[in-house]
Amino acid sequence: MKPVFLFLFAVILLSACNGDNAETGLPFTKDSLIGNWMMIRVIQNAKILSGNSDAFHDYKDSVMAPLYDNLEMAAFRFQPSGVVTIDEGKVEKITGNWQFNDKSELLMQYKYLIQKNKSLFAVKRYWHDSLELENVIDIKEDTMYVDYYLVKLRVNDTIPDLFDPALNKWRERPQQSESDEAIKLRLKQVLYYYSAYFANISGNEVPYFNITKILAPIKFYSGGIGVKRYKEDDDWTKVFYDNQDAKKAHVMLNQAFDNIKGYPDQGRDYVKEYIVALKLVADAL
Repeated sequence: MKPVFLFLFAVILLSACNGDNAETGLPFTKDSLIGNWMMIRVIQNAKILSGNSDAFHDYKDSVMAPLYDNLEMAAFRFQPSGVVTIDEGKVEKITGNWQFNDKSELLMQYKYLIQKNKSLFAVKRYWHDSLELENVIDIKEDTMYVDYYLVKLRVNDTIPDLFDPALNKWRERPQQSESDEAIKLRLKQVLYYYSAYFANISGNEVPYFNITKILAPIKFYSGGIGVKRYKEDDDWTKVFYDNQDAKKAHVMLNQAFDNIKGYPDQGRDYVKEYIVALKLVADAL
C-alpha cells in the first residue's frame, strides 16, 4: 500500500501545481480554513548542528510517533467560532481551539498539540482544496521541520458531511447493555458512517485510507469485503456497551453478510464498491 500512496500523493501535488500561481499558491485567509479537512500526510526533516544526532533522533521519535499515529488520516472541522473538532479514528472526537493571526500563522491547540512549539503552523502553500502547513520546532542548536498536508473535504449530494450529528449517533456511548434492536441500529449507523467515509475518500480524491482507523470488524480486499474474526480487545468493540453486546453485533454482521447475494461492480474502483457494499450490509441487518 505504501508505494501506491507515495505515487498518488505525488500526482496530487503535481496536478495542484498547474497554473500561473503554481509557485506561490493562492492567498490564504481565515475563511479559507473553515470547513472539513483530512490530514493525509505528515513529513519531517531536520537541520542538526549540535553534532549529537542520537539525542536528536530520540527526541524526534518521541515527537513524531504520536503525530503519525493520531494525525495522519484524521479529519478536522474548523468552525468560524475558533473551535476545531478532530476525528482521529476513535469513538470519541476531540475538541480544541484555533486562531489565525496577522502573520498568516495558524495556532491550533488540542490534546496532541499542547506545547507552544508544536502548536504554531505557517501556511506554506494553499491551492484550492489542498493545504500545506509547516511547524518549526527548535531543540537547542537543532531544528526540526514538520510539514502537514491536508485535503479539503467537499460536501455535496453524493459526499456526506462526516461531522453531521445524524451520521455520528453511534458515537454516543450506551449507558447500559442494549436490546438486540438497539445493537442492530448502532451497527447500522456504524456501517452507514463508513460508507459516507469512503464517499469522502473517493469524492475528494484522498489518495489512500487507513484501515486501523475504521471502527468496524470489516476486512477490505481488492474487490470485496469480509468480516474479521472477533477479538475482545479490538478498538471497534468500544462502540458497544460491553463485550457481550459487541459479540451480538458481530454475530449480526456475519448473518448480514450471509444474506447478501452478489457484490457491487463499480468498474474495479474498489473504494466506490466499498461505499455501496457497506450500505448493502447495513440494509441486510
